[in-house]
Amino acid sequence: MAGRTNRGGERRPAEQGEAREDTEKKKLRNKMAIRNGKSYVRTHRKGITLAICSICVLLVLFISRGFLRGGSAAARSRALQEEGQCADLNPMCVAWHKAGACRRQVRGVNVDMATACPRTCGLCEGDAGRVPPVARTDACQRDNFSAAVPYGRLDPLFERVLRDFPEYSPRALSKEPWIVSLDNFLSDEEADAFLSSCESHFERSLAGDQLNPVRTSFQCWCNFPRCYTDPLVHRVAQRIGHVTGTAYNNGEDFQIVRYEPGQFYKVHHDQNTAVWAPQGPRVLTFFMYLNTPDGGGGTRFPGVRLPGVAGGLTVEPRKGSAILWPSTLNEQPMSQDGRTNHEALPVTEGIKFGANMWIHQFDFKTPSERGCPLTYVNTLGTQPLSQEHRRLVAGGRVPTGEETVAHAMDPHRGALYTE
Repeated sequence: MAGRTNRGGERRPAEQGEAREDTEKKKLRNKMAIRNGKSYVRTHRKGITLAICSICVLLVLFISRGFLRGGSAAARSRALQEEGQCADLNPMCVAWHKAGACRRQVRGVNVDMATACPRTCGLCEGDAGRVPPVARTDACQRDNFSAAVPYGRLDPLFERVLRDFPEYSPRALSKEPWIVSLDNFLSDEEADAFLSSCESHFERSLAGDQLNPVRTSFQCWCNFPRCYTDPLVHRVAQRIGHVTGTAYNNGEDFQIVRYEPGQFYKVHHDQNTAVWAPQGPRVLTFFMYLNTPDGGGGTRFPGVRLPGVAGGLTVEPRKGSAILWPSTLNEQPMSQDGRTNHEALPVTEGIKFGANMWIHQFDFKTPSERGCPLTYVNTLGTQPLSQEHRRLVAGGRVPTGEETVAHAMDPHRGALYTE
């Protein structure tokens, strides 16, 4: 029978043939396995090589793009310095500086501040930069002494707004006092940027530094980086400075307000800062409507007398529009103009959103960013009433109220900021 051996233990011819066949099959299987293994290794190596090459290409593109961008900024910066100039190359520099980007890495700020913002960061020779460091005891000092709107300059400011910005269809709703409306001042995208930034930051509004039944709305201060470093929000801040002819640092952080049905802000005045405080009085209010409520929510000026109109002037809210009015007088630039008392009428249907920008006679942001307590409380009078407030401005840190008024009354001093 096949498969059996003879007495000597040797295989018969048939069995030997089968054995050779098995051996050949094993060899063939081994060759195939080796070949398949080599093929797998080759394929695997090709895959790894392609993946590595792809990563390398991406890294080269990323790095070269960064170098090109940084190199371009650096080249422009060097070119300006060779011409005897040292200038910022990005309109966002002041907002990035406010967020601390000149001192440390800040989320969302993906530029080399030394090349993009040398002047703001204080890297230009002979220029201390924005918000120069001072001793903690000097946090409330006044760094600039020329009023934004000195004696006789308020009327020309409003006349300039009416004359030079036809793209906003400016209209003088009143000239005694000045109240000017601007249409399409904000794009829908800009208005929505305020709302998205503040979405989770609203809290009950304050009046007189406290909760007060005269004001029942909600507010959000745009004093956190996600808000004020938003390019759309910052673009609006720059636009307001351009239209009013005032410096960025003279403006407070935006205050975004939300009025739900039945909420209001009774008659009040925006001027709440003493002449002896480093920032000086609020001189202008720039108020923007971020949406159009379904009903109510107008801004009423009861002291404005218009022919044939009873109860004062009421401005109806309309998304993208803005109104501008003064808090001080043309010929008494440090004194309150009581005619611009106003109120936010109750919303009857839907929700009303708005944004305030209050502009001071002097730099607000510098003492604020240094931590001066006088920039976030109401102050009154021609001189400090408390010992703590006297200590904060003593030693010539801030001119006296009398000195400030005298300086602002000099028609040869101060000018509109027009950069």
